[in-house]
Amino acid sequence: MKTMPLTVLVLVACTISAARTRHSSTPNSVKGSGCVEKAVENSCRVVIDSQTGELYNLLFPAKVPSSGTAIQFSGTKHKGATACTLGKPVKVSQWKKEAGIKCPPPAVIAEAGR
Repeated sequence: MKTMPLTVLVLVACTISAARTRHSSTPNSVKGSGCVEKAVENSCRVVIDSQTGELYNLLFPAKVPSSGTAIQFSGTKHKGATACTLGKPVKVSQWKKEAGIKCPPPAVIAEAGR
């Protein structure tokens, strides 16, 4: 009967782990939403994910949303160094404005413990 509590523990751990990977279909895929802000480095844009609180450094291939814009984004984890020092780097493949999030006025995200 000792295997029953162990089985329950493993199932709970797997459920929690799956919940944290947010909509990821592959290990390198990332999806999130939040307000775009300028980082300390001028060309860098970051988002604090509204669901997980994770800080992402978003690398846009073309059109970049303005600071203070709420977006949903999807992309892949960026491998290698970037000029930006904050957040987990993500190569954004798609983004769109998100109507359900109210952003504060644009600000520069400083290195406040993140």
